[in-house]
This record gives sequence, structure tokens and C-alpha cells, in this order.
Amino acid sequence: MQRRDFFKLSIFTASILVSTKIDAIASTTSNSKTNILILGGGFAGISTAKYLKELNPNLNVTLIEKNLNFISCPFSNGWLGGIKDITFESLNFDYNSSVIKYNYNFLNETVVNINRDKKEVITNKSVVKYDYMIMALGIDYNYKKIFKRDKQKAKEALIKAPAGLKPGSEIIRLKKMITDFKGGNFILTLPKSSYKCPPAPYERACMIANYFKENKIDGKVVIIDPRAKPASKAKAYLEAFSTIYKDYIVYTPNTRFKDVDFSKKEILIKKFDELNDKYITSTLKYEELSIIPPNKANDLYKKAGIKTYAQGWVKLKRPTFRTVSDDDIYVIGDAQGEYPYPKSGQMANSCALILAKELIERINKKEFDYKSNLPGNVCYSIIAPNKAAWVSHEYKYEDKLRVYAQSSDITSDNYLTAKNWYTSITSDLFGI
Repeated sequence: MQRRDFFKLSIFTASILVSTKIDAIASTTSNSKTNILILGGGFAGISTAKYLKELNPNLNVTLIEKNLNFISCPFSNGWLGGIKDITFESLNFDYNSSVIKYNYNFLNETVVNINRDKKEVITNKSVVKYDYMIMALGIDYNYKKIFKRDKQKAKEALIKAPAGLKPGSEIIRLKKMITDFKGGNFILTLPKSSYKCPPAPYERACMIANYFKENKIDGKVVIIDPRAKPASKAKAYLEAFSTIYKDYIVYTPNTRFKDVDFSKKEILIKKFDELNDKYITSTLKYEELSIIPPNKANDLYKKAGIKTYAQGWVKLKRPTFRTVSDDDIYVIGDAQGEYPYPKSGQMANSCALILAKELIERINKKEFDYKSNLPGNVCYSIIAPNKAAWVSHEYKYEDKLRVYAQSSDITSDNYLTAKNWYTSITSDLFGI
């Protein structure tokens, strides 16, 4: 499949793709004012900054991000699995490139507090006032849902059994766990509730299994999944588990992770027994473990008094990206809980363009039709060396917001298309 075919595949999402400390291009002092303030420099935040400045170069746009460089979650599983040409360097990008190309302000600072009444954000170094704010802060882990009040075990889990859904140290720790692995069970546990990037744990299982296969490691990747089948790309993953990795992956559906004993290196699980129509509790030994706990919106949303649903995702004012708590605060990316949008980098990029268009119209005192400006998504997963699969989502407002999904088989063409997608979106965002 050629590069042009990728754009044909994604035509329904025409809006999708269209270090050192950094000082702001337009200098921002310790006390400053900006038209639009963006919190978070992940795919959602950096895409929004780009689109706003493309649509109106005269806007004063400021992005606050605590990390010095951007690390991509997409394609990181390929790096974990030792896929050729996917290096740690290829996952890392310098914010300078984006700042220089799109001419927005960048503050490499940590948000400490948010005062909605004064419309200001307090960081570890400055106070920034805003007219409108876009929160794109991503997720936090809700270990309390698993370990109740055992905070010590939650801290242990974060270090000894990293979830790996946040870029940076968690991914690096997982890489070492994989490369140092000598044999036995490498267990991945999934939560029952929604989490960032639904296909990611299954892709990761394939990539760890690929590493074991390529390096002749006598190990099993055990997936503990409370669902009856994989949350995304089920057909492709089940095929991979039973064929490509039949000697390396043990897929355990309808099974809930309940607890862990780090001293004994064993987990407690409850598996549904269909024959007796009940759950049976048992233990399982491991050599390495990755626990993905239930996800929720970043804790800064709570600190700002932004209302969330019971699971912890932000409530929005339909059909917009404005919060129900504050009409001048928008939320996009993984933290929103209002729409059935996958928590993916591509979806974040697509929503960013829609939000930017709406905000430009709002500033110009014009109406914006959200129902005719809907996002689209295409998500690729690397299944094996030079092989991948994808899932796409198209949205339409009929009697209500409806989603139409398609998924692919595992092919070499899809791998080439995935590489083209990754190169396209990162080049677009970082101007490289």
C-alpha cells in the first residue's frame, strides 16, 4: 500500500491529519496574560496549539507542559518488542521544533493550582491569566479501585508492575523488564473499565511475545482480561494469539485481577467458570508483572473543580468540548468522558482541529455547528515484524451520536501504512 492509499483509507477523517529547556517564542514573564491557555503537551495539546495558530496566526496561544520533550505512546510497543527501525530516539521529539514552526508560547513548567474565578493558572514558576483554557492533561491511575486504602501497595505497583500507559519512565522500565527476562510468566492485567488506548495492552502482549520468540526465551505472556474478547481489533488479536504466538501467549478472558503479593510474586485472580456458572478464585505465579489499573482524568481536573463522572472522566456540555463546570474551559483528549471516542493520539488530533475551529468562531462571535464537524479515528497496531492491523471509527449525528467502526486483517501493507501514518502525524506536529 502506497502513502497515498493511507489518505484514501482515512478520507472520512479529513480533519485528522491536515533536550533542553525551552523559552517562549513570544516571551512570557512570571505574570502574564494569554488569549488561549493550553495545559498539557501530548497529542491533544500540541495539536490544538498548532491548529489555533494555523487558523489565526495573530492569536496569543500559550502551552504549559512539565516535560522537556515529547515522547510518543504510539509505536512505543514496537520499540519494546524490538521491531527494526523503531528506536527510542524515533519516539522522542523536541518541543522547540513545533514552537518554532507554529509560533506559540511554550512554558516548561508544572501546574500547581488553577483559580477559575480569577481565570489564572499557577505553576511552579509563574502565574498565567487566560481568556479561554483548554485542558489536555490526560489520565491518572486509580489504584484505589484495586487496592482500596493500601497506598503502599499502590506505590509498589507503580514501580514494580508499571502500567506503561504514560510516556517516559514507565516505558523505559518495561523495556528493561523485557530485555532482562530469563523465563517464566510475564503477566499483563487489564481493568474492566475504560482505559487509555484500548488496543495497547494486546499489541504490547504481541510485542513482548515477539521479543521472546526472536530471542528464544522460554517465557509465556499471560493476559488477564475481564472481557470475553479483546477490547479492540478482537479478530486480529485472537488470530495472532492462536497462530503467530501460539507458543508464547496465553489469553485468559473473563478473568479479573484482584490482588498481588509482591513478596511471593503471585497474583490473585477470579475466573468465570461457565460450566458451573460462577467465579473461581485462584493464584498465579509470575516473574514479571504489568498491572493496568482503572484509569481516570488527571487529578488537576478535580483540583480545578471540574465535574467528573463516577469513573473519573470529565463531564462536557453536549455537543461541545466545553466543561459543564465552566463555559470558558474546554477538555479534549483522554480525560473526556462524554463521547464514545477512543482514547488515542489520532482521535486527540482530530478533536483538536474541531475545537480550534469552534474557538475561532466563538472569538469572532459566530455560531459553530458541532454536529456537522465530527472527529474520525484510525488506529494501527503492530502485530508482528512488518505486519499490522487497523481499526477505524466514523461518527454521525442521526437520532443521536453514532459510531461506525471497521477493522482490518493482519497484513504487511497495513504495517507500511502504519509507518506512513506515524511519520505524517509527527512531521506535521513537529515540523520535521
